[in-house]
Amino acid sequence: MAAWQVGETVTVFGEAGIYASHPCVEVVADGDWLVAFNYTRVHPERLHPPEDPFYHNVICRSSDGGHAWGAPEFVPGLDWYGVECPGLRQLSDGTVVLNQFRFRWYSLGEARARRQVGERVAIALERRRFTEEFTEADWERAIYPWARGFDGLYLHFSRDGGRTFGETVRVDTEPYRDGYTRVGVRELSDGRLALALEQHPFLGHNFIVFSGDRGRTWSRPTVICEKGRMLDGEPDVLEVAPGELLCALRDSGRTKYLHFFRSVDGGKTWSTPERSGLFGHPGQLLRLGDGRVLCTYGRRTAPFGIRACLSEDGGYTWLVQDEFVIRDDLPNGDLGYPTSVEYAPGRIFTAYYAQDAVGVTAVYGTYWVLG
Repeated sequence: MAAWQVGETVTVFGEAGIYASHPCVEVVADGDWLVAFNYTRVHPERLHPPEDPFYHNVICRSSDGGHAWGAPEFVPGLDWYGVECPGLRQLSDGTVVLNQFRFRWYSLGEARARRQVGERVAIALERRRFTEEFTEADWERAIYPWARGFDGLYLHFSRDGGRTFGETVRVDTEPYRDGYTRVGVRELSDGRLALALEQHPFLGHNFIVFSGDRGRTWSRPTVICEKGRMLDGEPDVLEVAPGELLCALRDSGRTKYLHFFRSVDGGKTWSTPERSGLFGHPGQLLRLGDGRVLCTYGRRTAPFGIRACLSEDGGYTWLVQDEFVIRDDLPNGDLGYPTSVEYAPGRIFTAYYAQDAVGVTAVYGTYWVLG
């Protein structure tokens, strides 16, 4: 039986009037802890990145093992707005890689002109949210004064522990329009980097790309799963043994259980999906120092909270009966997107977002210990 003990919960960042969400935590070589997350002003209705052009990514830094956190810094800079959830990873050579998906955003007038010359744009209509399927008459019915276009996935490289990002690369995902992930790149045992991605906004395409030159150029996509809207994407991939990759995908519509895919040939081919017993989404995968695999995920139905589960066989089976309850006291489903690090053997820090008692959506971290 897997035992655990939940310890202190700290606030990484929370401020009235700011919506802070979707964090990614990393411990870098100089000992600092970094949490990258989404940052925008509060709107009368809750808007997530595919709806709001004012989202930025920021990083908070801790130099005392996560107990105290500095003010957020915009990354890679203040001009990178209208972005999705950030991913953060330090590579073996010390480079910190920030990945972020960016939309293009236009005023309605500019979007209308761009659409007339063939560019694909989307506007938000009552009960339909953002859609590309609309008529000329629908421009007058747009519920926001902005329209959404498409840009793509970018990697930003830092040589100073994530303080500045001096190099930027756009990832070509052709034949897919673009690619999105909420977690950082993975460094594989053969030296390649891997990114498991979805076309975004989600259209049923999940795929993986690889880089053999530390992220400067990327392979053509290899399909992981083409399931329409049956599975909702937001994949995370982990190397569980040399050449053996495990991929987690969310299913927030039908079953709400995480599904897993596996490749035993270094990502060339992938198995059919297998539904796990892990109820929640999306999942983040972490290989522990003792070789076990930890999956962390949010639970958006009562009791609302943050959960995790262990696998002792590389993700073939999960110890569902011993599921870890990190939080089960959160007020509603505006929560989740947890990421975890093992900062010492068996000692875990999990970052996630949630609302507090007065309705401020903030980023938190909880320390806990595996038995």
